[in-house]
Parts: sequence; C-alpha cells; structure tokens
Amino acid sequence: MRRSLLAMLLGLSCGGGPVSAPASAPASASDVAPPTASPAAPPVTPPAAPPPAGGSVLVGDINAPRSFDPKPTLVALAPRLLGCYNQARTGNPSLHGKLTVRIVVNEAGMGLSADAEPGGHAYDPVLVKCIDGLVKDGVKFPKPGGTATISAPLVFRP
Repeated sequence: MRRSLLAMLLGLSCGGGPVSAPASAPASASDVAPPTASPAAPPVTPPAAPPPAGGSVLVGDINAPRSFDPKPTLVALAPRLLGCYNQARTGNPSLHGKLTVRIVVNEAGMGLSADAEPGGHAYDPVLVKCIDGLVKDGVKFPKPGGTATISAPLVFRP
C-alpha cells in the first residue's frame, strides 16, 4: 500500500496525474480585432497649370486734359498691366483685345480709381479689378492741376 500511495504521490508531484486546464471560451465576434487596413493615400491632385505668360499691352491715345499727360506713367505701368492680363487669362484663356479704362487722378497725381467701359473685347472683371488695384497702389501721375478723369484705351494681345 505504501507503494501505491508513494506512486500516487510521486505521480501527482511530478505532474503525472490528471490535470484540468482552464477551459477557453470560444472567441466572440466582438473580441476579434478586424484586420487593419493600411491608411488610404490622399487623392493625387494634378499640378495646377502655370499662369499664362508673355503677351503684350499697347497704350493708345489717351483722352485727358491738355496740360496733363498721363501716357508716360501708363507706359511705365505696362509690365504690371501685362501681369494683370495674364492673371485674368488663367480663368479666361481666350481673353484679348481692347479695353478702355477710365482713371480718376487727384490733384496730387495719385490714382483714385480705375474702371472699364463695358463691352470691349478684353472686358473681364478680374482684369478690371487688378488694374484698379494697380492704380490705387501708389501709382504717381503728373499733377493734373485738379482732379482729372482720363480715358485710356489698352489693347491686350497673348
């Protein structure tokens, strides 16, 4: 009996007896992590088309008071006027032709406003707004001897 008791004790102490393992419950759907998807790449945006460049602007004969000659100022402003034209061509690629601009100049020679006569081939709100901004941005005309309104024909070509 000692042997059987000893054998039993040895079997239990050496791990030879029946061992009950904890039962594992089947995994529920909420316990299982869904497969992780790699983050979606941001949509590829095509590069913006560069704004049009080049072109020319011709300053025509200006209708202004006799003692006031604003043409040299407008001719000097031509590169910036061309920049306005190219900016407007971004949204209106076929823009070209004549635009008559009315410019108001104060007695000190500062541009107060620029507006365009509607109906010219180059009439475009973006172009007109840009020209108005140029005129108001410190363009110095000769002193007209009072407030003067001039009418300047501009011809834009791509």
